[in-house]
Amino acid sequence: MRGPDIIVIGAGQAGLSTSYFLSDRGIDHAVLERGVLADSWSKRRWDGFSLVTPNWTIRLPGAEYDGPDPDGFMRRDEFVAYLEGWARRFGCPIRTGVDVAALGRGGNGRLRVATSDGPLEARAVVVATGTMQTPRRPALAARVSPHIRQLDAESYRNPGDLEPGAVLVVGSGQTGGQIADELRLAGRRVMLSTGGAMRVPRRYRGRDCVAWLDALGFFDRTPDMLDSPAQRFRAEVQLSGRDGGRTVGLHRLRRDGVELLGWLTAADGGTMGFAADLRQNMESADAFSRGFQRNVDAFVERNGIDAPPPTAQELDGEPPEDDWSVSLRPSIDLAAETVTTVIWATGFSYDFSWIDFPVRDGMGYPVTDRGTTSVPGLYFIGLNWMVKRKSGLLYGVGDDARYVAAHVEDYLTARR
Repeated sequence: MRGPDIIVIGAGQAGLSTSYFLSDRGIDHAVLERGVLADSWSKRRWDGFSLVTPNWTIRLPGAEYDGPDPDGFMRRDEFVAYLEGWARRFGCPIRTGVDVAALGRGGNGRLRVATSDGPLEARAVVVATGTMQTPRRPALAARVSPHIRQLDAESYRNPGDLEPGAVLVVGSGQTGGQIADELRLAGRRVMLSTGGAMRVPRRYRGRDCVAWLDALGFFDRTPDMLDSPAQRFRAEVQLSGRDGGRTVGLHRLRRDGVELLGWLTAADGGTMGFAADLRQNMESADAFSRGFQRNVDAFVERNGIDAPPPTAQELDGEPPEDDWSVSLRPSIDLAAETVTTVIWATGFSYDFSWIDFPVRDGMGYPVTDRGTTSVPGLYFIGLNWMVKRKSGLLYGVGDDARYVAAHVEDYLTARR
């Protein structure tokens, strides 16, 4: 029953970063992963997926990007190979195919982990499962005709894997926008049910938007700066790393042939109903983009930065100068529109109920202080907005992992 001193649950970038620092400190540990290493990247991203942030933002400990294309965007398989090579180099003690069912109190002050390979006890446990655990579908999905194929975004692979016909993508955040764009480029007819996702231009005044956001301190924002805890889970801004980085906004998608609809509110067999909020969704995204541009302009002026004016290509996703009208279709008949597939890009849910300790808030979200909890020996890593905006990202998870690993070492030392 007794296992290594430390158990890390999850082998994504958060779990691997923690393992790197534990290994560097010579701390006995094991990383348990129910799938394969980097499972969410290799198994839950579509074939044509590219990172949305530039390569220079890969600041994983011991694997900071130093390749020839810092401003490029790694493709899915390239990035998975990158993570696998990193794990091999530092000798990550990973055990794949091990599912964790419960975490509770063991004997002699240890923590007990119930796994598919049997129970284990460890002096400390680091939960690195993240928050994007299970695809979330609205309840009305159950009322869609059984003749329509329904896929979650993580199950979508490529346009050729779908039946002939039109595709309805529900959700216009980062994932939904990219999938709609890929399907459109493949010659498929695409309808996109839009929501409140924001957008920014991929490049502005000669730099990638991520570089500007970094300079503006966006990634160092802390949870207390949010209007409410729920904002930790709002849709990501519409961006794509495809073809060296693309602006993916509602105006551009509409111009390129994607039919935009309001938010999906009803389903009855082959009929889908939509809210009359399409223009509101577009204008909200426009306002966010204009705010981003104003902030960059003010930053450039304030700091005397030599940045050229924005080009027409950089502003390609902005609203047309002439008046534009939006068709408000209250409903569509899927058969009449030849829709054969619905792709749900409606986000993910999380579940930490398998942890038998009172460490969750009213939303079921772990309460931590930089990853530490009120339970001695229990830690979290890779949570969205855990310490800062960048906590769960390739850009910032290493900072949190370094702190957690150091705290684990102190914890073990104090109890010898």
